[in-house]
Amino acid sequence: MAVVGKNSERGGKIWIALCGAALAAILVLMAVPAYLLVENSLGVLWPGRLERVRLLDGGVFLGRRTNSDLSPEGLVRIQYKVGNRELNASADFRWIRENDIAGIDFPEGAAALTRRERGEFFGFLADNPENGTEAGPAAEEAFLLKLAAYRRRWDAEAEPLKRRLAELGEDWREANLAVLKADYENRKTGAAEDGRLAALRAAEEGIKAESERVLAVFNAAKAEFLTEKAVFLIADSTPAALPLDSIMEAVWPNRLDFFGKLRLFGKNIRNLLLDYPREANTEGGLFPAIFGTVLLVFLMAVSAFPLGVAAGVYIREYAGDGTLSRLARVAVNNLAGVPSIVYGIFGLGFFIYGVGGTLDRLFYPERVEVGVNTFGGGGILWSSLTLGLLTLPVVIVATVEALATVPTEIRQGSLALGATRFQTLWRVILPMASPGILTGFILAMARAAGEVAPLMLTGAVKSAHLLPLDGKWPFAHLERKFMHLGFHIYDMGFQSPNVEAAKPMVYLTALVLLILVFVLNLAAILIRQHMRGRHAMKGF
Repeated sequence: MAVVGKNSERGGKIWIALCGAALAAILVLMAVPAYLLVENSLGVLWPGRLERVRLLDGGVFLGRRTNSDLSPEGLVRIQYKVGNRELNASADFRWIRENDIAGIDFPEGAAALTRRERGEFFGFLADNPENGTEAGPAAEEAFLLKLAAYRRRWDAEAEPLKRRLAELGEDWREANLAVLKADYENRKTGAAEDGRLAALRAAEEGIKAESERVLAVFNAAKAEFLTEKAVFLIADSTPAALPLDSIMEAVWPNRLDFFGKLRLFGKNIRNLLLDYPREANTEGGLFPAIFGTVLLVFLMAVSAFPLGVAAGVYIREYAGDGTLSRLARVAVNNLAGVPSIVYGIFGLGFFIYGVGGTLDRLFYPERVEVGVNTFGGGGILWSSLTLGLLTLPVVIVATVEALATVPTEIRQGSLALGATRFQTLWRVILPMASPGILTGFILAMARAAGEVAPLMLTGAVKSAHLLPLDGKWPFAHLERKFMHLGFHIYDMGFQSPNVEAAKPMVYLTALVLLILVFVLNLAAILIRQHMRGRHAMKGF
């Protein structure tokens, strides 16, 4: 017996060690991709030094070191981001073998310009472009003041015209839809064109004329602004005149100390989170994609969580253990394993073509007649409902399992004290099962936040500057298409015309998505802990 006991104890220790090793392996597998994401993304936001590289063949260029590896011949290669897309055959990056480099220095006058188009520009501010001399710190400060004054003047003169054009575009769209509706109603009733339709057409033409007038004024103002330029020298002292309109920011990274780089790093993070994408999504910020992802998860939770909990309560508490109940359980468990693309096809066929198309034919027949879709063309509403169906089995199964863990004695005690079955369910069982139910909700939310395949069919797009929520009536425009972080990663990784330029944004977007999922899960976990602490069965 003693031998058997010792063998059992030894076997138990082995199993404990194996479980610990499995946990350690899982943590490593989680940490490695997280580390790679952080290393390849945050380094892009940190203002690295600019190097002037002189080659043995006499060439010279200015760039930021981004990577290094071994060539097929076994030689060390260094990758530089060289910018100046219009001067480098549209190539943002350049690989150089280490043994081809004659020398490297870090000139303090090297500037990195962030532009609206064509990516970054690396060069030296020219003091006298005719003889190719570089400007000093005093001229650089004067340039920054000039650029700031230019921006203030643009914001005061041109930006209001730009906003007015956007408002007139929305007003014209609404006026055009009103004309379509009035004309359709007249044709449907057989009535002649009345004064109301004529007034709507006149209003539409008036908006169009005003839009053309404002556009002419804006183009004239923009042409005047485009005459203001700054001359920079590239690494070989060749001058390049850049319009001030294209320059968003100018930085001299080789002159920054640690705290200056830290401030710029924080500013880059803020711009990433609050700005709109540029340059086919390879530059700029992620605000529309972050907004769309959060709103999508919220709408999914509102649609799926109550329905899933109600279904789980019925299956566990009311359906009994009959054949129909067992079939329902099997169906729910099987639905949890259906590929997400199948849900996307269902959402496209049922929600968009079915429900959305029916709504358009009932309420917007005049738009259907001219091929304009409102609810029948995909949008964040249908995407959220599709994801709600996708995550519904997870919520149902979690609810059933959570309700099953509540002891029978608790139910019988509540009924014995005179409570009805519904009162017992509502006031005793559900509160005690809420931590387990919220666990299922957390899993469902995490899965929904990262899904991409169903969204490609139901409303996610490459670029959407109009948000589903804004300050214009009716404020919630759930029929609009939207941007999503997961789809953003797919688009940049597989559809971008400039793969090397898109790679840093792929890592950044993936990191932002992981952080967003972590924050959402953390909020749900805190709510679960609060619910667990309110009830007697704290070990549940």
